[in-house]
Amino acid sequence: MSGLDALELLYDKAKTGNEAAVDEFFYEALETISLAQGMDTSPLVNKVLWFRNNPAVSRKGLAYSMFIPGFVESFYSRHGTSLDLCSEASKIFSEIGYEDGVAMCSVVTGTNYRGLGNIELAIQYMTEAYRQLHKSDSILHFTIASGHQLADLYAEAGNYTDSLAVCQEVLPLTLLPANKKKIFDARLLNTMGNVYAKLGNKEFALEYLGKALRQSEELNQLPVTARVLTDIGGYYLLLRDFPRAIYHNEQALDIRDKLQLHNAAITNIINIAKIHALQNNTDDAISVLLTGLAIAKELKANAKMLQVLKTLSGLYEQNGDLVTSLAYYKQYNALLEEQNNELHEQKITNIKLFIEAEQAVKQNEIIKAQKEEIEKEKKRSDALLLNILPHEVAEELKNNDSAEARYFSNVTVLFTDFIDFTVTADRLTPTELVGELHACFKAFDDIMGKYDIEKIKTVGDAYLAVCGLPLEDPRHAEKVLRAAIDIREFIKDRKAHLGDTTFDVRIGINSGSVVAGIVGVKKFAYDIWGDTVNTAARMEQNSEAGRINISETTHELVKDKFDFEYRGEIFAKGKGMLKMYYVV
Repeated sequence: MSGLDALELLYDKAKTGNEAAVDEFFYEALETISLAQGMDTSPLVNKVLWFRNNPAVSRKGLAYSMFIPGFVESFYSRHGTSLDLCSEASKIFSEIGYEDGVAMCSVVTGTNYRGLGNIELAIQYMTEAYRQLHKSDSILHFTIASGHQLADLYAEAGNYTDSLAVCQEVLPLTLLPANKKKIFDARLLNTMGNVYAKLGNKEFALEYLGKALRQSEELNQLPVTARVLTDIGGYYLLLRDFPRAIYHNEQALDIRDKLQLHNAAITNIINIAKIHALQNNTDDAISVLLTGLAIAKELKANAKMLQVLKTLSGLYEQNGDLVTSLAYYKQYNALLEEQNNELHEQKITNIKLFIEAEQAVKQNEIIKAQKEEIEKEKKRSDALLLNILPHEVAEELKNNDSAEARYFSNVTVLFTDFIDFTVTADRLTPTELVGELHACFKAFDDIMGKYDIEKIKTVGDAYLAVCGLPLEDPRHAEKVLRAAIDIREFIKDRKAHLGDTTFDVRIGINSGSVVAGIVGVKKFAYDIWGDTVNTAARMEQNSEAGRINISETTHELVKDKFDFEYRGEIFAKGKGMLKMYYVV
């Protein structure tokens, strides 16, 4: 009996609703789709959808009928659709107590967040998934999948030690008899080869990348073969062997074009353009990138579009066409802000789904057995919400689905901005740039937490925070100045260690009254408004590298607690002449 005939027989049995038959059919279906990496799976997906149209037959079948299409959508980088389907599947898996099902949904959710550029959230989901799947090892190929993806994410974040540690832990699982089809083995070997390449171990890099290529070709896993060829091209680029680097990227591009994996193909287009640029063939690089930009726009592949726009801006600047360079950089900045807003919106959507899942489970007869899992989900939901909103506002929003704007008469506002951000950004790759911004803003977040200061938002390379809301604080000005001093010292130390690969910062502070709240019903965020905020921004704009510039209003509140250098009256755009002070 052929594999397809066997799957058809399992399908017929599963449609009876027998629990064991449902498990067996969906396990085989999942293996088949995993092996195909999304190619030519529509007939099988159509079979899976039968359970969505007949939900009374099997709750687990219903959950799988959401999850498997979501899994397939992730192969084609249709992240929004995939996230929605996996959220629905996770809710049902949770209700029936199938922890491995929830974990599989977390694997695909993490994959989607990686595609959207949110590495931190991707690592969070993938870590939870890997721990659960490795605890049971009942779906071995998915345990290996979550392990290699977690290792990939650590490597992308520059954490090569943890990446290799996960690889070494997962590698023995590939040798177990249950891992007959070797579905994700090539991906694991590829990850190991990449990490060794980054660490400069040429022997091990070539050994594992070569093994990955051979295994993917033996299993006819064309999407994986393209991935490995791309990474081998990256390895040769590290060695500055440009002919081999272009050759392997072109081979991968050819496979991806034939499979219509257009989003993944943009990676090869970017790589080829960068290789041309390194050989001073900027015109060829620009020509290649413009093709990639057209594809990215058609697909609405924002993460890839950001890379293309940033690289194009740099190339036009290199060619001396500063007008076009600036135009592309403005597109890059606008898209980056839009991407951040979309990520925040998706977080809120997921939080609401988690809350709905909690309510559904509380009504279920198996609430006792599910209590521990529900509490974990609630904590994760609350933690995600508190990443976006102050605690009091988050509670109001959860209870009422809205939060009223409020007036606060005594607060202190802090603005920071990185000087010559564009110049520093041009020295870094997109990954390095985002990584450095993340490192700096994470440190700023920690400092805000230390002094009970509310972070409001980041806009590009600017950072806004306020003290004295949503709860009044008589020491608001003092706390903000102490936080500003800590930021100044952090950047000073980082600059001493990293030099031109990090940023200089200037800081502005003002005190007064603001209005704070949430506006709109879509892509909403907590924000502050008022003349106090505008003046704080002017303080920052009139500051200098490594200096903290404060207004006269703030000075009056803290003049006995710090040392200052009076700067006199200085013209501020839109404000006229203002007295300003540097914190010594």
